[in-house]
Amino acid sequence: MRLSIVKNVGLLVLAVVGIASRSHAATIITVPLGLNPGDTYRLVFVTSASTDATSGDIDYYNAFVTTAADDVPELAALAATWFDIGTTEAVSAINNIGIDSGVPIYDLEGNLIANDAGTEAGGMFSGSIQNPLIFNEVGAAFIGHGVWTGTAANGQSADGGELGSGSPVIGCTGSLGPSWIYCRSEIATQGEFPLYAISGVLTPPVSTSPEPATTGMVIAAGALMFFAGRRNRRPL
Repeated sequence: MRLSIVKNVGLLVLAVVGIASRSHAATIITVPLGLNPGDTYRLVFVTSASTDATSGDIDYYNAFVTTAADDVPELAALAATWFDIGTTEAVSAINNIGIDSGVPIYDLEGNLIANDAGTEAGGMFSGSIQNPLIFNEVGAAFIGHGVWTGTAANGQSADGGELGSGSPVIGCTGSLGPSWIYCRSEIATQGEFPLYAISGVLTPPVSTSPEPATTGMVIAAGALMFFAGRRNRRPL
C-alpha cells in the first residue's frame, strides 16, 4: 500500500511539473529576467505578417505592428504603444520610435538587443546590435528574412530608399552588424515583407502570483501530506 501511495504521488508530481514546463515553453517573455518593479525596458519583435512598402505614411506601419502585437494576449495585456522601426520620407525611424536613453531593449525570448535606441556604443542605431533580432510576436524565429525598414544604420533616411519610395531598403534578420536594418533595396510593388515592431517604455509589474513551477510543487507537496495523513490514520 505504501509503495502505491508513493507511486501515485510521484506521478502527480511529474504531471504537475510537466504541465508547468509545457506552459512556460509555450509563452513568450514579456518581462526579461533580472528586472525589478520600477525598472524600465522595451520589447522588440519581427511581425509574422507581411506587407508591401508602398505607403509613405508612417502611421500605416505603426498601425500594422500594433495590430500584430494586439493579436497576442500577452502583448495586448501590456497596454503598450507600438512603433515600426522604419523610415518614410517625412519621419525617420529614430524619431518615430524615440531614443529613450538608457532604456534597454529586449526580444521576446529575453535576449538583450541594445542598451537603448540611440546611436552611442551599445545603442540600436550604433551600427550593430547585441543579439540577432529574429523572433516574431509568438516566439517563432525568422532567420535570414527580409524586413522593410527604409532606414540607414544610424536610424535616419536610407538615401532615397525610404518606405513609400520605389525601392525601399530592407533589413536582414539574423545579422548583428548594420545589415540587420540596411541589407539591400527591393521594389516596393513586387514584394511583401514583415516589419520590426518596438514597444514604448514598459515597467515590470508587481507580481503576487507564484511561478507555474512553484505552484506545481505546492500542489504536489499538499498531495503528499494528504496521502501521508491518510496512511497515519489507518487502524492498527
